[in-house]
Amino acid sequence: MKTDKFHARRIQVLIALMGLWAAVIGVRLFFLHVVHSADYKQRAERQQRRTLEVSPRRGVIYDRNGNELAISIKVDSAFAIPDEIEEPAATAKTLSALTGSSKNDLLSKLNTQRSFVWVKRKVNRAEAAAIKRAGLPGIYFQKEDSRFYPQRELAAHILGYVNIDEDGMGGLEYRYNESVRGDAGRILITTDARGRSFNRIEQPVVAGANLITTIDQNIQYIVEKETAATAGKTHAKSVSIIAMNPRSGEILGMANYPTFNPNEYSKYSPEARINRAVSHTFEPGSTFKIVTAASVFEEGLADPGEVIDCQMGSIVVFGRRIHDHKPFGLLTVKKIMQTSSDAGSIKLDLRLGDERFADHIGRLGFGKLTNIDLPGEERGLAKPASRWTKSSLGSIAMGQEIGVTPLQIVRMVSAVANGGILYQPYVVKKIQHPQNGILSETEPQGERVISAETAAKLQDMLESVVTDGTAKSGKLEGFTAAGKTGTAQKVENGRYSQTKVVASFAGFAPASNPVVSIIVMVDEPVGAHHGGDVAAPVFKRIAEQILRYMSVPPDVPSYAPQYALLKEARSRKPETRMAKREQPKESGHFLLLSAGFPASPENALELGDLALPDFHGKSLRQVTEECLNAGLRLQAIGSGAAVEQMPPPGASVRAGARVQVRFSSRVEGR
Repeated sequence: MKTDKFHARRIQVLIALMGLWAAVIGVRLFFLHVVHSADYKQRAERQQRRTLEVSPRRGVIYDRNGNELAISIKVDSAFAIPDEIEEPAATAKTLSALTGSSKNDLLSKLNTQRSFVWVKRKVNRAEAAAIKRAGLPGIYFQKEDSRFYPQRELAAHILGYVNIDEDGMGGLEYRYNESVRGDAGRILITTDARGRSFNRIEQPVVAGANLITTIDQNIQYIVEKETAATAGKTHAKSVSIIAMNPRSGEILGMANYPTFNPNEYSKYSPEARINRAVSHTFEPGSTFKIVTAASVFEEGLADPGEVIDCQMGSIVVFGRRIHDHKPFGLLTVKKIMQTSSDAGSIKLDLRLGDERFADHIGRLGFGKLTNIDLPGEERGLAKPASRWTKSSLGSIAMGQEIGVTPLQIVRMVSAVANGGILYQPYVVKKIQHPQNGILSETEPQGERVISAETAAKLQDMLESVVTDGTAKSGKLEGFTAAGKTGTAQKVENGRYSQTKVVASFAGFAPASNPVVSIIVMVDEPVGAHHGGDVAAPVFKRIAEQILRYMSVPPDVPSYAPQYALLKEARSRKPETRMAKREQPKESGHFLLLSAGFPASPENALELGDLALPDFHGKSLRQVTEECLNAGLRLQAIGSGAAVEQMPPPGASVRAGARVQVRFSSRVEGR
C-alpha cells in the first residue's frame, strides 16, 4: 500500500510539474504570438527582407542632330548588411583602402542597427572589381543608373550636372529636372535561412523624357575651342561666347571660361560652374551705341548721312567733360558708328531725352530677363529715367551706367540682323518621352522692337564698322559681316579703372543674309585690350568656321569661286587633257574653277580630289577638327571613339562633302 501511495504521489508531482511547464510555455507562446507578435514579425522581416531604392534613369539630352550630350549608364553601387558582418573594424579598414572612403565613416555605418547601409554608390569598374575580389561577408552590389557626359567639358554650362541621387544641380539638368529625372525603382531582397539572397523587382525604374536641344555639337566645339584659345592668349579673368540663330532665337553654341567637367563637378570651384553667358553683368561700352542709333532712327531724329560736329572729341554734359578716344570733327552718323565716337553718340542721345531713350532701352530687352530656359539668368541693370542723374544720358549713350549680360547683347544684335524682331532665346526644342511621345515643342517667339527700315540702316552702318571701322580685324574671308566693338572700363572702388576693361564684339554674318549672330566677351584681358584687337578676331575665326560648316555660300564676289559642269568629252584629244590629272570618267562631274577664269579643262581643279582621312579610334573632337580643317561636313552618330565611317578612308571626296562617322561609347574607368 505504501508503494502504491508513493507511486501515486510521484505521478501527481510529475503531472503538476508538466502542468506548470505547459503553463509556462503557454504564457510564453501567448507573449510571443499575442503581446510581442508585431515586434518579432518586424524583426524577422528586417533580417529576411530588405528594400532598396534604385536611382531613376534620366532621359537623354541630344543636340539638334541627334548626338548624345548626356546619357545614363549602368554602374555598381556597393552596400552592406551589418547583421552579416562579424568583424566590422577589419571590414571597414579593407573597404577604406579599396574605395578611398573614410574608415571611421564606414565603421560607423557597419556598427549601425539598420538592416542596410550604402558603402559607396556608383563606384567605378576598378573599385567594384577590387571589392569583389576581397570577398567580404555582408558586402553586396546593386546596379544603378549614373549620369555620364560622353563629351566631357563640351556644353558643360548648358547641360549642368546631377548629384549622387540623380537630381539636377545646374543647367538643363536642373531646369528640366522634373521632366528628365524619371521615377526611382525599388528592389526587394529576401534572405533564406542559409543567408542566400534573392532579388525581386518591386517597382521598376521609369525612364525620364529626352531633351532635343538647339545646340549643334560641332558649332559648340568651335565656340569652346576659341573660348579656350582666347583665354590662353589674353590671360583673361573670364571669357563668354554665344552663337545664336538670329531668325529664331535658337542657341547654337554657348561657352564660358573657366569651365568644368560635369562628370567630376565636385573637383571644380563653384565659380567654374557659373554660366557667365547668362549671369555675368557688365557695362557694355560701345556695343551699346547700337541702341543709341536705333533709338534716334526710330524717333526720326537723325539719318545715317547727317553730319554731326563731334567737337574734336570733347563734350560737356551737365558739367561733366567727356573725351573721345580720338579728336573727331565733322562726322556723319554712319561715321560716328564706324569710328565709335563717344561725343557723336552723346550728341545724338541728347536729342532723345531721358524718357524716350529709357523706353527704347527697355523695348530692346535690357533691364529684364530674356526668359531663356537656363537657370541663373540675371536681368542686368537698367534704371528707370526717374533715377537718372543729369549726366546719365551721356554716360548711357556710350555704354556706361548700365549693366547687361552677353545674352542680352547678342539678342539685341540679332534683332538688327533679322529686320527688327526681338526673339526669346531658347535651348530646348523638344521634350520627348520614350512612351508618351512629344510632350512639348518650342516655337520661336518674338516681337517687333524696331522697324525694318531702322534695321536696314543699322545693318549698313555695322557692316562699315567691319570693313572700314574699329573692327577691321573681324573681316571675314569670303563673307560679309557686321558688328560693333566695345571696350568698357571696369568700376573699381567707385572709380573707372585705367587698366581693367571688358573687351567685346557683337555681330552677325553674312551681312547680306545673316544666319548666325555672335557675342564675344573678354573680361580683363592682359596686354591688348580693345574690343577690335581682342574680341573681333575671335568673332572672325568663329564665324568663318561656322559658315563653312553650315555650307553657307560666300557672298563676297571677288572671293566666291565659280563652278562649272563639265560633260564628258570623249572626242577630246589627249593633249587637251588637264596637266597632271586624268579626265573625269563620268559625265556630270563637277570641277572647281579659280575665280575669274573661264570654265576650261586647262585651269579647272577637280572637286573630288580630297583623300578622306582615317578617323578610326579618334575622338569626336579630333574628327570634328579634322573635318573643319578639310572643309568637310561631319554627320556624327553616337559618342566615344570612331569605329566606322562612310565614305571609307582614302576615298576621294569633294570639298563640302558630308562624311558620316559612327562613334562607339566606351566609358573609361567604369
